[in-house]
Amino acid sequence: MHMVIKSIERFQRVFVYLSAIFMGLLSVMVFYEVIARYVFDSPTIWANELSTYMLQFIVFFSMGYLVIKDEHLKVTFFLDKVKGRASKALKIFNHLLIIPYASILLIYGLNVTKTTFERDATSPTLLAVPLWIPNSFIFLGGALLILGCICAILKIIFEQPAEETEEGGKIYD
Repeated sequence: MHMVIKSIERFQRVFVYLSAIFMGLLSVMVFYEVIARYVFDSPTIWANELSTYMLQFIVFFSMGYLVIKDEHLKVTFFLDKVKGRASKALKIFNHLLIIPYASILLIYGLNVTKTTFERDATSPTLLAVPLWIPNSFIFLGGALLILGCICAILKIIFEQPAEETEEGGKIYD
């Protein structure tokens, strides 16, 4: 089972690395657009649209990995008070609650992508980007989030308890 978890983590990590690259490109593009627009009074026709698509990629394609690594946004005031098996059960329940949301992203994102592909819809700009491409980020992100939740649940079920130190604290890898 550990091989399955590691494989899913590696697969998801690829999208996080792509997101990191896009984040760097996004910063460069926005900086270029600001200089072009406000210094040279010559805005680009591509920077705003492409930066929107890159941001969409970054958001949707990194969700699953963040869930696997337990680094997503969360409120832990109740979870911090619960220990042992109850803590594991609560964490699993938390991930199970994410799956319906991710399923909605998957189903409706797939429907929107299919519709824009069938209609050959393009963005209403000079770039005329086929809209099925950025729309596919939604359902692919939903699929990655479901995969991430399943992986996180498996990690919780099969995790080894951390060793106790003499002071009673946990030793982490």
